Amino acid sequence: MWISEKMAASRAAGSTVASGEVTGGRDARIAAQGETEYRRLALAAPWGIAYLPPAGARAVIFGGAENPVCAGTIVETGGLEPGELLLFSAGGARICLKNSGEVVINGQTFAAEGES
Repeated sequence: MWISEKMAASRAAGSTVASGEVTGGRDARIAAQGETEYRRLALAAPWGIAYLPPAGARAVIFGGAENPVCAGTIVETGGLEPGELLLFSAGGARICLKNSGEVVINGQTFAAEGES
């Protein structure tokens, strides 16, 4: 919802919303190729979450030509139910918070507190 509202507001204000394929990154900045080539894009995320998307990820880019920012990447992983959260790395590490209260870490399931 928030992203949809920001996209609508940015279009109304003359800013652009674009996507592009990540071509590289380091030091919390990425390069991406879409209709335009973007270099040294800053990465936006909720406080406390840091990420550096791998090459090939689809970046969502806000801000137009002057101050573009990568707001995240397009989610392509399926299998989640509404309300669930999956954290994963390019190396295969995975943590899934399930609606049942279970936590699944790299395939090992931990029961919710009070369950056995």
